[in-house]
Amino acid sequence: MKTTLIGSAVLAVILGALSSACSGGGGSGPSAESNSSVAATAKSTQGLTGHYVGSATIAGVAYFADAVVTQDGAIRLYVGGSYAATFGGQNFELVRPEGSYQFVATLQMRDGEWSGNGFIFGQECAINPANRFCGQPAPAEFSANASAVSDEAITATLQGEIQLLTSGGTETWSLNLGQWFYDGPVEADQYTEGFAEFAGNSNVIVTIDSGGKLFFQSSGSGCVGNGTVASHAAGPTGIYDVTLMIESCSGAYAYLNGAYGGLALMTTSSIWEYDSWLRVWLSTDPENGSPAALTMLSEPL
Repeated sequence: MKTTLIGSAVLAVILGALSSACSGGGGSGPSAESNSSVAATAKSTQGLTGHYVGSATIAGVAYFADAVVTQDGAIRLYVGGSYAATFGGQNFELVRPEGSYQFVATLQMRDGEWSGNGFIFGQECAINPANRFCGQPAPAEFSANASAVSDEAITATLQGEIQLLTSGGTETWSLNLGQWFYDGPVEADQYTEGFAEFAGNSNVIVTIDSGGKLFFQSSGSGCVGNGTVASHAAGPTGIYDVTLMIESCSGAYAYLNGAYGGLALMTTSSIWEYDSWLRVWLSTDPENGSPAALTMLSEPL
């Protein structure tokens, strides 16, 4: 029987098909010179944080992307496989791509203008060691506009770019995302995980108990994970902090051993579905001797 972790239920944010190049006013307000203006800015930003799904365009090719943004500016952005394969972002990417990336940063939020510096991690490095950011995260700068819109299907858009420094010079990734359902709270339950790299070529059972303790053991990679899931104090409701220690990974997966931190939420798998999947973004310290990142997508049993 499912039980709810500490934290209140979340209001779902309604999203339909993404529209391209949406425009609209971000949260506007007076200059942040006084306590009242700071409060107005915080209020205008509050409704725009949460879960976003859409595309990241790299060298002219659109890839599926989804991000979580908290009210205190933490951002995790996943970039995966073909955007077209998700029917233009109407479906979630349910099958692990050959390679993917995760952007990690803390943003400054000012009247809908979000910016900050972070790192791009390579993922699936045991499966695809040719991923150019494996073992060497790239410094990156995020700049985007979060705008509330009046469209019946979309409540907010997040559009902008990531500029990153590579061995070949500066590279720009264009972002176009819309606010998506996030369907908390996270339940104490067992989940089937086949998306994250530690699952190898088979599924792994991830258990979260009523105290927020997380555990998994993979026969495919040897990885054993122990961690915690707890409500993100700064909000919004339905976003969770995750800590995870991974040990015993063997062979090509050994680089995954280490201490991770990240964010989690519950999400639907499609704009047409009423299901609920566990989404988790995780990474180690980018200055770690063996930096790594993982993105999970787990279905309740």
